[in-house]
Amino acid sequence: MKFDVIGRINNMRLPDGKTAILYSVYEAVSNSIHAINDRFTEAHAASRGKVDVDIATDEHGDIESISITDNGVGFTPDNIRSFETSDSRFKYERGGKGVGRFIWIKMFEDIRVDSIAINKTSIERVRFRFDPEKENSISNRRSTPVSGRETGSTVTLSRLRAEQRGRIRPTSYLKDLALHFFPQYVSGTLPRVNITYHGETSSLNDFISNQVGEAEEHVIEVDFGEGSTELRVNHLFVDASISTGLRNSYLLTAHGRLVGDPISIERKYALKELPDGKAYVAIVSGEFLDERVDQERLGFKLTSEQREALEHAVLGSCERFLKAHIQVQRAKQKKTVLSLVEEHPQLASQFENVDEYVAGLSPGMDDEQIGQNLFVLLYREERELRKRISELDQLSSLEPEARREAETVLEQISDQAKHRLAELVVKRHQVLQIANLLLKYKDDEKKSYHYERVIHDLICPMGEIYRSGERSEHNLWVLDDNLAAYEFFASDKSISALTEKGSSRKEPDIIFFNPIGFRREGTNDPVVIVEFKRPGDDKPSQDPVGQVLGYIEELRGSQVRDIDGEVVSDITDQTPFECFIVCELTDATRRSFEKTIAQNPTPDGEGYYGWSSRHNAHIRVISFKKMIRDAEHRNQAFFDELNLGTPSLAAKKRSARIREKRRAIQQA
Repeated sequence: MKFDVIGRINNMRLPDGKTAILYSVYEAVSNSIHAINDRFTEAHAASRGKVDVDIATDEHGDIESISITDNGVGFTPDNIRSFETSDSRFKYERGGKGVGRFIWIKMFEDIRVDSIAINKTSIERVRFRFDPEKENSISNRRSTPVSGRETGSTVTLSRLRAEQRGRIRPTSYLKDLALHFFPQYVSGTLPRVNITYHGETSSLNDFISNQVGEAEEHVIEVDFGEGSTELRVNHLFVDASISTGLRNSYLLTAHGRLVGDPISIERKYALKELPDGKAYVAIVSGEFLDERVDQERLGFKLTSEQREALEHAVLGSCERFLKAHIQVQRAKQKKTVLSLVEEHPQLASQFENVDEYVAGLSPGMDDEQIGQNLFVLLYREERELRKRISELDQLSSLEPEARREAETVLEQISDQAKHRLAELVVKRHQVLQIANLLLKYKDDEKKSYHYERVIHDLICPMGEIYRSGERSEHNLWVLDDNLAAYEFFASDKSISALTEKGSSRKEPDIIFFNPIGFRREGTNDPVVIVEFKRPGDDKPSQDPVGQVLGYIEELRGSQVRDIDGEVVSDITDQTPFECFIVCELTDATRRSFEKTIAQNPTPDGEGYYGWSSRHNAHIRVISFKKMIRDAEHRNQAFFDELNLGTPSLAAKKRSARIREKRRAIQQA
């Protein structure tokens, strides 16, 4: 009977290239297993059956031939009739779809069979070439009687078609066959399978057994809309190196064989975190799946509702088996949530009970995904609040029910405000911790400190012009809370960039104009100048008092304009100046200040002050330590309320941990 090969191949979803070469082996081994089951029964297949796969390559490493030999029942007359029939249903009940022959035809030009089988009462050796394009696809058939020979078959696939050539490493055969026949190995029905490549033989059974643990079977009930159906799920841990496709997945099977690709659940359950190099595999089987596998064995004929029910039931079984691992992940996630809330207190409004919130997360969600989830929930809550406020605003009067709604909304807004204030406090605590660390040695061995620009950037990023209200862009509160109220200020910008005086290249570290947010005609609003010096310097390289007075002289008689060209300040001889100098108060620096107009020591000994009547300028000198300590004192009540402690003490502990880690690295 002529085999309708071209039409059938074109209408089927068949693999190509290396995948198809491997599938050719899968299908041949599967046929051998069926023959072994026919001879010994499935119960004795593992103990009595054997399959030998011999792969020969040419001098370039390309596949030359693949031979599959088994000790099964052989090509009986029934098997031969089935083999030459394109739509055979001979093995349909145990999953045989006849697809293997189509893959062989697509890949190889020469397909030969050499088999010994029982024909009625005699034993015959049958040899033939399978040529599907001929009227009689079984060509060159020869049958000879034999005696004293064990039944079995050898199928040889050779002359790989030029467009399908490919090289496959020996380990690929082992790992891919392990994936394909893993369900049969776990069920205890896999015969002994050996693979020989370049004269070296490896046992597939040993390869699998060396990398798997004991299986645990769960029987689950699934409602597919046709009444309750039983499925079996075998769970086990394997070595993570066994097969890329196999690890951390569940396998849907039919008639003991894998169908389609494994379904990865690695990310869903954070299975890369399993200890000791383990991975996880689940094998799903049952009559329901056997009856619904498609012809190409690439999937199942299921409705979307049935697929959803199947996934839900299988994942539930997986979670029960992985309970201990999931509990470990939940503990990590809870720690992440608490850490996020500590840093962003406003997120606390998104759950009442942290354990209940964590239980609702996917076990595989990492720190970033949990953070995204909480912030998305916060955004949705705020959007809903805005919507409810807008709806209330449309009412002409508040009836009792609307009044209760308004009170509820007000309570939610109040809670949000408290959480946002708490977040601001946490951020300030972190900034002061960093500031304390920046005052320590940058390099312990060289005894060198950070440059002043590092502290400058922390308080107010350099090279920028700011307007009032951009509080998130700076940390001026570290120096003085009142500075953030200025309408216009610039950080590390030249005087010529701020005024019409185009020649001055002097750059005050930070300069502030218009303290109350709007200009008052006929008044001289104070201007604030801040100058930083490098922490740890024994003595500043320039006279800082002379520097700030020089800035004042450059600014006098000029108009300050913002980035839109609008006049922000008219600076005259009457304009008052408030100048801050922040530096390291060493003995040499103190002696230097005591010779200037800023020679008056503050009561705490951590600064100096003075007045220049000619410049109408008040000058304050403070140490870095005093600046940070005063900021701590101003905020300590808030820190205590949130049990955050003192930032300087936290910084000391952190610094000690860093030094200890460095010592450990050096000793190692």
